[in-house]
Amino acid sequence: MKKIEYIYEDEDIIVCHKPAGIATEGAGPGKMDLVSQVRNYLTRKSRQEGKKGPAYVGTVYRLDQPVEGVIVMGKNKKATSNLAEQIKRHTTDKYYYALCFGNVEPIKAHVENYLGRREDSGLAAIFSDDEKDTLNESTITSRDGEKIRLINGDVKIAALDYEVVSTGKETSLLRIKLLTGRFHQIRVQMAGLGYPIIGDTKYGTEESLRYSEEKGIKTVCLACYKFGFKHPTTGKRVFFEIKPEFIDHEN
Repeated sequence: MKKIEYIYEDEDIIVCHKPAGIATEGAGPGKMDLVSQVRNYLTRKSRQEGKKGPAYVGTVYRLDQPVEGVIVMGKNKKATSNLAEQIKRHTTDKYYYALCFGNVEPIKAHVENYLGRREDSGLAAIFSDDEKDTLNESTITSRDGEKIRLINGDVKIAALDYEVVSTGKETSLLRIKLLTGRFHQIRVQMAGLGYPIIGDTKYGTEESLRYSEEKGIKTVCLACYKFGFKHPTTGKRVFFEIKPEFIDHEN
């Protein structure tokens, strides 16, 4: 089991570095997810202090299982509610690094798409304005006439800003500011631009997957490396940052 690093902790919040390969929560029978490990950690500490019962752990956002990064959780209901409200109001700052296949152009851009989640595959998909307008009873008609049923029955706008940090012969390292938090958003949007994330078996191309295999990369090269928000008690703006495992990848 990969080790979780606890970056910061006080009476209200706990900040973790989630390794790639561990589910945030809901890992299923016999498997340990991040929330369960954090709860066990906090419960052991509470018992040492003479407290009884399981510790409270409140989640306000998830990271995909193959994605590493900073996750902040509440240690009480008040703090969790405050953090959740900040995320809902888009007043938090979430930054990612992504290692993409190809030399990304332009080197800096704002990306906006309509995203929906396909019922048949469970994957996110990009839809055009015209396709979005065909939405009827949870079904969209694609440009080629295919009827696509959607999980949750809706499409939502997805936005991010990116800039290229460095380029190699076949890859580009991007710094991304996530402006909305949609299912598999960065992964599907970068793939939609023609630059899939290295190691992404769900949205990758034959070329990007071949490169990943040749380099022995077995996880998605995407990480939430920095997260900023107002502390739920002090109101002070705080940032927590990690260095992703893949950042030293030889381009």
